[in-house]
Amino acid sequence: MRTNKKTTCNCNLFDFLTEEIIFTILDYLNDDPFAKKSFSLTCKAFYSIESHHRKTLKPLRVELLLRTLHRYPHIEHLDLTVCPRIEDSMLNVVSLACKDALCSINLSRSRFFTNIGLSSLVSSCFNLVEIDLSNGVELNDLAAAAIAEAKNLEKLWLARCKLITDLGIGCVAVGCRKLRLICLKWCLKISDLGVQLLALKCKEIRSLDLSYLQVIHVFYLSILVSVLCLFSKKH
Repeated sequence: MRTNKKTTCNCNLFDFLTEEIIFTILDYLNDDPFAKKSFSLTCKAFYSIESHHRKTLKPLRVELLLRTLHRYPHIEHLDLTVCPRIEDSMLNVVSLACKDALCSINLSRSRFFTNIGLSSLVSSCFNLVEIDLSNGVELNDLAAAAIAEAKNLEKLWLARCKLITDLGIGCVAVGCRKLRLICLKWCLKISDLGVQLLALKCKEIRSLDLSYLQVIHVFYLSILVSVLCLFSKKH
């Protein structure tokens, strides 16, 4: 007499799903970082999928930055606010690891980097649209000139960059024609000349923070910026 033996399937059902479907599942775990960690530790396949899915990164230790960026090769938004000791070498690591994938970087609480590191960053990461350099009290016009090489830049924060003058802002105005937002709060060496250059060269500007600037004709300049924005909308 012949007997039928039941066979058990040991295959992983997730193998039948495309990466796009699994990415959609991971999108629902964005609010719970521990859930994503558990997902990545399930198996090697999930570990690889999670590393390719992550787009935002906020590292806690600068010593692990190279290893972390190697694991997550598709980072678009990098927040370095809890890594205060960022030097030029670290920005060079970011530029080599992220390249054209990086869209925004926050260096508002970081120190010890110069125009050399910024130049390396913007030259490799040419798709950068947001850069936050707030509290960069030691950044000068050379740093502003390096930022001016970011041709696709749309948002720039320079709050408390007290060494940047009209010359540096002029470089930004000429180089970053796509700027839509710029914060110059507490940039005490910038006068109405620098703001006029921004108004004349950056016709896409929608937000301009001049808090605590010693600008003489700020009312006139605000009207000028409004007129330019209205003109650009019509054309």
